[in-house]
Amino acid sequence: MITMTKRVALVQPRITAGKSLGIEKSPESIQALAGQLEKEGFTVKMFHEKAEDGLYNKIKDFNPDSVGISTMTVNFPDGKKVAKAVKNIDSDIPVILGGWHASGVVQAYLKGQENETIEEVLNPKSPFDYIVAGEGELIFPELIRRIEKGQKVDGLKGVGFLKDKKIIISRPERIKNLDDLAFPSWGGLPIDDYRDKRDGSLDLSVHFNRACRFDCGFCSTGTVYGKGVKTVNAERAADYVESLLERFMPEVITFTDEDFFANPKWVAEIVEIFNKREFKEKYNIRFDTFASINDILRLEKETESIERSIFSSEIMGFRNYKPEVISDEIKKAGFNSFTIGIESFNPKILRKYNKEMMILPTMTQELRELYHLLFGKQEYQDYWLVRHYLNSAQRAIDFAHKRGFVVVGDYMVGNLGETEKQVRKGFERFSNLRNLHVAYLPIFTPFPGTELWYESYHSGKLARDKKGNIDWAKFDGSAGALDLGYDIKELRNQLELEFYTSQRYKEDMYEEIQGNPTKKTMFQKRFEYLNRTFPGNELVEETLRALDKST
Repeated sequence: MITMTKRVALVQPRITAGKSLGIEKSPESIQALAGQLEKEGFTVKMFHEKAEDGLYNKIKDFNPDSVGISTMTVNFPDGKKVAKAVKNIDSDIPVILGGWHASGVVQAYLKGQENETIEEVLNPKSPFDYIVAGEGELIFPELIRRIEKGQKVDGLKGVGFLKDKKIIISRPERIKNLDDLAFPSWGGLPIDDYRDKRDGSLDLSVHFNRACRFDCGFCSTGTVYGKGVKTVNAERAADYVESLLERFMPEVITFTDEDFFANPKWVAEIVEIFNKREFKEKYNIRFDTFASINDILRLEKETESIERSIFSSEIMGFRNYKPEVISDEIKKAGFNSFTIGIESFNPKILRKYNKEMMILPTMTQELRELYHLLFGKQEYQDYWLVRHYLNSAQRAIDFAHKRGFVVVGDYMVGNLGETEKQVRKGFERFSNLRNLHVAYLPIFTPFPGTELWYESYHSGKLARDKKGNIDWAKFDGSAGALDLGYDIKELRNQLELEFYTSQRYKEDMYEEIQGNPTKKTMFQKRFEYLNRTFPGNELVEETLRALDKST
């Protein structure tokens, strides 16, 4: 019988980043929990290591009163290994599963998509005693307090467990005010490991905006946060960033916010504070973040509007008029790159992803009217949807490039119902986008609880092991979680090599180096990484040799 729960072990099993990513990131989920638990008086130890004996022995030495395990979908099997090891240490230690996978399987169950995935977590033989879905910073401490006191946990929002062999679960609730939460903890983590494998830079993560304005069918954000973006106060956010800069001196800080530009006023406040505190000058820091094509086009429109205002004011004699040019201020503050989700150039896939709802607002009124008049004439609608989206993507890339930002194009391949020929056709359009120097090429991976999970699960094409269980190890965005009738893993690798060794890419690369010789190092490191990832590729080796000789 547990009489006091004070020592909490938080574990996120560490896995090697897939080829589609290339960055080892810190375990944000358990960091957020650790910060809040420490604020509330618990003794916490975080473990971000591989699921093996060394980790299990460290957990045993810590002698925790309870253990929280957070996983994404791909490392859920490793989370289960850790849970079993904890139960072997002491079967009375409560083990709680949280994180993105936990939130997904709970939503899949509540939405009636399927029961298999939650029953894999909550069953009489499971090493997990509880599951926590959604934002856990407030519910998790309350859960372990009730466990220590022997109180009922029924009614705790987002907490699931077995009762008389029946699953009990309620819908999670959103945290009302993110400023009530503690900052994430970094204590005891192997900070020096969180590096970009492509260039070696120390790359730490921050997260200030939860949820997203958009509703992409493949995205897990809604399974964790629901709808409606909530944001940390800009001054608090800046204080946290400054603490990381002073403590760890990273070369890069990545804003992992799913919707960084959801609140333009907040972005302006963040940028203004960063510039006032001179983060870029003092710490030589680069900030990376995510942005939609819509966001970049809005920045373009605002910048052009402001520049016209400046021009008009100068003509009228008001030469001291200097309004804020937001894109230039963002650059000045140290923001270096935008990852934009292009996702697909297949019209059927764009609709399946709900991207049509993002594309239509970027059309002129005349084009929208034409598009709607073509309802029922699918071939013509498809043509205008893809043509406009392609042009919008190119405009966004060109604008960002002109303003000095690196654009990372996020493009998914191997979607359910997409043939190899269709994949290649769409990717050719993506690969030919000018001024696109970095590509992130994940394989479409369906996650529990998302809009596309039901179709994927019931398609019969999910990767399964010899025992018939879902093979979660293939849900990393690089291995291929669906049987599509062709080798999507091999195709993805081919397309990545084709992207970087294409004639278009070479022309853009040498033009970029000619205009800014310091960019040569960026390209060299990119090709050195490709050479390590795909050893023996003649085109990669040839490009590396050419870069070494270039001046």
